[in-house]
Amino acid sequence: MKSIMMLSALTGVLALTGCTTLKSVVGNDMSGTHDVQATSNNTAPVASKNGMLVDSKNHMTLYTFDKDSMNKSECGAACQVVWPTFMAPSNAKASGQFAAFQREDGKYQWAMNGKPLYFYANDTKVGDKDGDNKLDVWHIVPTK
Repeated sequence: MKSIMMLSALTGVLALTGCTTLKSVVGNDMSGTHDVQATSNNTAPVASKNGMLVDSKNHMTLYTFDKDSMNKSECGAACQVVWPTFMAPSNAKASGQFAAFQREDGKYQWAMNGKPLYFYANDTKVGDKDGDNKLDVWHIVPTK
């Protein structure tokens, strides 16, 4: 019961803060749920599906965060509970609009045109885009 109350409180705080002020409150997500590895040539494993950018392995929707800057994520550990990062290997190779950058926590994350890419934890099946326009700062990445 105590953990449910703590999770509820954390969720409320995240919603109010826009995920930027609690960078080191929660530990890393070790579930691997959104741990998508690069293709054999270590380029971004992405595809277009239904007009949105998705990871090419699970076809889950990818998002950007308005508060991020060029190759810098403002989504810390607490934020990543809801917005898992689109992880990249340390030897990732830039290709077109996609490149990896090293986060403050030392891990690597894929970015498109310098904008870090994320998943939304509440998207549970292919085609879900429940995080689009969340808090007016999270957005799907449209494809042409």
